[in-house]
Amino acid sequence: MVCLFQLKECIEAALKKFLSTADRTELQYTNDLLCVNCSQKEQTGSEERPDLKITGKLFLSTQQSPEVIRETVEKLFRELQNVTYMETLMLSLPELDEEITVEQIKPYWEVMEELVEDETVLSLGICDLDKARLEELFIWAKVKPCVNQVNLASCCVMPADLTEYAKQNDIQLLTHSDETEIMPVKTLQDSIKVCATEKDSELWEPAWTLRYSVIVKCRGIVKTKGYIFKANRVAKKKLT
Repeated sequence: MVCLFQLKECIEAALKKFLSTADRTELQYTNDLLCVNCSQKEQTGSEERPDLKITGKLFLSTQQSPEVIRETVEKLFRELQNVTYMETLMLSLPELDEEITVEQIKPYWEVMEELVEDETVLSLGICDLDKARLEELFIWAKVKPCVNQVNLASCCVMPADLTEYAKQNDIQLLTHSDETEIMPVKTLQDSIKVCATEKDSELWEPAWTLRYSVIVKCRGIVKTKGYIFKANRVAKKKLT
């Protein structure tokens, strides 16, 4: 589960650590910030990689360029170090005002398929699709989804048609209880305000969140887990 409070705490910790050593004057002229809380990082040794399973779930806060998929995976590999592939990547699109369509998923899925072809990602998953949309994606896709995560808030019991279709096509059905809106705009801006000033917090909007975990296969324990988060500062619109 992506806990809003937990993610908020992670963002604030990274910002505070970054600002504690940053040149505040120089920051006035900087458009890009990379805030890393190194005290929370745990490297992955190349010799232990075969014994580990790395999974990631990408939450998009807005519709954006499909190349964001590559960006998130590359940032994860830099975070973990000594990593050149991950076992599973799952995609969660924002379904706030209306139901996400397969046509909206396709551009992102095509980039994910390229990562599978490059052996950067071994398997793909999708989130919150009913039977009709899961079937549509499965028929169209070259690399078939192997996982469909369903929100517990939308169904206490898995629909029979979804369960049957997943069974027939070897798709694993999992449940989750992640927030529909992973990081609300106001919550993000409040977190920045805590670490800086109210003026500094203005116009920031969440772009995406990648939650990852590294599991020791033979023991089934979590070696490390964390979040990688990106936000953008939107320009003010000029009045005409």
